[in-house]
Amino acid sequence: MVVAFGKSFVASLLIVVNFLQGKRIIALAQNYKALNEVLFQEIRNRLEELDIPARIDTHAMKITYGQGVIYGASYEGLESIRGLSKISLAVCDEAALSPPKLFETLTPCLRGDGITGSVRLLSTPRRGSWLNLYCKEHPDKVEIITASTKDNKLITEEQLQLMRATIVNPEIMKQELEGVMLDIDSDASVIQLSEYPLYDSGRTDDNYMGIDLSGLGSDNNVFIVANRYRIESLTAINKADTFELSNVAERLIQQYNVKAIYIDITGSTSCGLLDMLKFKGHPALGINFAQKPFEERYANARAEMYVELSKAIKNGLYVDRDDIKTQLSYTTISVNNSGKFQLCKKEDIKEMIGHSPDEADAFALAAYAMNHGNGTVNEAKHASDIAAKYLNYLSYAN
Repeated sequence: MVVAFGKSFVASLLIVVNFLQGKRIIALAQNYKALNEVLFQEIRNRLEELDIPARIDTHAMKITYGQGVIYGASYEGLESIRGLSKISLAVCDEAALSPPKLFETLTPCLRGDGITGSVRLLSTPRRGSWLNLYCKEHPDKVEIITASTKDNKLITEEQLQLMRATIVNPEIMKQELEGVMLDIDSDASVIQLSEYPLYDSGRTDDNYMGIDLSGLGSDNNVFIVANRYRIESLTAINKADTFELSNVAERLIQQYNVKAIYIDITGSTSCGLLDMLKFKGHPALGINFAQKPFEERYANARAEMYVELSKAIKNGLYVDRDDIKTQLSYTTISVNNSGKFQLCKKEDIKEMIGHSPDEADAFALAAYAMNHGNGTVNEAKHASDIAAKYLNYLSYAN
């Protein structure tokens, strides 16, 4: 019998060994299809090889035998594991495809008398994933065991040559064939990982809010309250009507005494919330990402607000969220044909990280509100422009 020693095989073996010891286990895969057809199938194969008459419920994705229980779940339905307890082991297949809240959701499950829970992540490194970032920032918390495609004795030299011929990017070649965990940063990232402050350095009551709404798509509605030292609050809601969103905004405004609110109205889907907040007397302003920036050196407001956010971070704005760092690392900046700074397309970021950079957009809007929401920067620039015109006029007059 020929057995392929891939990640899913190792995951299934690890799960079954603990399962037969009477432990409660969570088995996770990237989606339901992969869970059912790959990971659970491998688990079934191991049980059949050992002639174990386990009870397998494919509808509930649950396997039981004696005291042992295996709960199956996907990253798409991660909320389904909330409430589980006494879990001794969580095994995450293709962990780089999991969301940043993976540990946050798993940790409460690893509790109970006599339980010493552990998490095992099996994955090909994926540039742009929170996993790459976490491993690089927390080397003391993660034990990394690596193997590469070249170590697999079942892959022929011809197959390796074919892979080398089809992967033209040398960095991706290192990732896919050698298992190298690539740096998440691009040289053109709007901010580098090394530029983030290491700690929260101060206190202030001057808070500002950025709101990025999902529009007609499946993205999240994200509300971020921030100041020049830290993010005070991040609220993400998948689906909600204008009244629900208004209630969320109202609660945050009152709780943090928000001084200015900037809302993305690029798709014109946020106008209802904007109108409602204005009607209530709140200092809210709609920002179209494609609108004219305050400074002419930027191609649009989106480029300007992200650069202002990167400057705020470099000046001490502490960020303790891997999802935002990932999104900012894949937000690159360049100079266009008109000599103005512009960002990469939002669609490109979405393709690389697997979802829309909603949190980064809301954060950038909050930073934009911090700089322009009180009107002082706009007034100063307006006064400067008028002064420049008069100086220019006087120079001609002389």
